[in-house]
Amino acid sequence: MTTTERKIRALAASKAPACVGIDLAGVEHRETGVAVLREGRLELLTSASTDAEILRLAALAGRRGTVAVNAPLTRPLGRCCLDDDCPCRRDPGTRSRQLERELARMRVPTLATALIKVLARRGERIAAALRESGCTPLEVYPFATLKLLGLPWRGKRTAEGRRDIHRALRPLVPGLRRPDASEHQLDAVVCALTAQLHRLKLTRTVGLPGEGLMTIPDLDRLILEYHPAPSGRGVQAVWKRRRRPR
Repeated sequence: MTTTERKIRALAASKAPACVGIDLAGVEHRETGVAVLREGRLELLTSASTDAEILRLAALAGRRGTVAVNAPLTRPLGRCCLDDDCPCRRDPGTRSRQLERELARMRVPTLATALIKVLARRGERIAAALRESGCTPLEVYPFATLKLLGLPWRGKRTAEGRRDIHRALRPLVPGLRRPDASEHQLDAVVCALTAQLHRLKLTRTVGLPGEGLMTIPDLDRLILEYHPAPSGRGVQAVWKRRRRPR
């Protein structure tokens, strides 16, 4: 039995809720990154391929946990499908969802759902399977989380860029000690971190309830501070709730 398999079995045996982040690939032969945070600490960072593997890892969240997926989980309003030749496509406006247009106004660019239809179809399929199991997944976007929190986001496809992101995430994610992590695994960590912020009520949503919502950090509610780590080595991040004016 591998170390990863032992970790998966141990997490499955625990009843404590967890945050599972999934950086979903559009097809099964490409890497899907998966990260599991429990009580804010990274307990598992791995990769998956098939839908069955992904759903097995998502189940580690437990009945009271949270699953966050980096992929479109819904279609644009009024679309019965994402096929270009279907009458349900009426441009302009039916390729994207409201949440994507809101992100663009926040200077957080993303691709329209219909332009990444392969990923969107798989995202919808995974979301449906999760809902059938009793879990309502969050749609998240690692790039948005990193940018809104002021963390490095450039160059994740290069070794240097991934090291920068890894270095920035370590104070926020205790247990992250994987400088060799792939870009998809790092994105999964950011997905799980966003899920954790959601559980702390430090997020908000963009989009339309009847079309699809994306969960992002709420900068009106949270303050990110850095303090010396208890070990005396390095720093650790502390989330604080911003006081609202009376």
